[in-house]
Amino acid sequence: MRKILLIILVIGFNGVQAQGLSNEEISVVGIGRVTAFPNAAELTLQVYHVKPTLREAVNENQSTTQQVLAVLKKYVINPTEIKTSFITTGKATRWNAKKGADEFIGFDSSQKIIFTLKQLSAMQDLTEDLLKTKFYKIEKINYFNTEASTYLEQAQEMAVLDAMDVTKRLAQTAHVDLGSIRNISAGNSASNQKRHFVSGGEFETFSKGMGGRGVTSSGELITYEVAVNMTTDILVKQIIPKL
Repeated sequence: MRKILLIILVIGFNGVQAQGLSNEEISVVGIGRVTAFPNAAELTLQVYHVKPTLREAVNENQSTTQQVLAVLKKYVINPTEIKTSFITTGKATRWNAKKGADEFIGFDSSQKIIFTLKQLSAMQDLTEDLLKTKFYKIEKINYFNTEASTYLEQAQEMAVLDAMDVTKRLAQTAHVDLGSIRNISAGNSASNQKRHFVSGGEFETFSKGMGGRGVTSSGELITYEVAVNMTTDILVKQIIPKL
């Protein structure tokens, strides 16, 4: 009787190993990064004049704006892409240290002109031509790359591959088997992937004192970076009893 019972117990615990999903998972973050130099720039120019009378200030402003627009038509293929703001006017003052107060010096008139330069190699020629006019300054330059969407897609693909590689390495180190990918999501990082902004303060020295020489500038390297969150199931060995 004992012998029969022992055989039954052995049969009951004899089974086969199989792999199945568990509630465990591996979560990683993959990073993809692509760099490129800008190939275009959006420039904001400022026209500014101070004259004894408001009419003189406005007339001078309009004259300078027409000169600037004539220059830009040589560098902007589509003239409709050149945006010109309304003229703003006001009283111009200057601090008088002796009086300890601002003093009236005339009336001012200002206007902004915004356009996109799609050939950065023409930057020096453009600025040289602008110096021949009475424009006030380059207020701001926004560098960017027209192929930004393509670079972002490349960065996303690199991020996915990086996440998969990290997941495999962690699994090998932990001696576990991987299941299928449970979740994957991507989002752009907070890097300067679309535009690189440059303060116009660097260009406020534009004047005839520069000897009429233009400025050559191509902007800094732009980084297109994407982070991908990936979650992968872990397979566990389970004992399935034989029937």
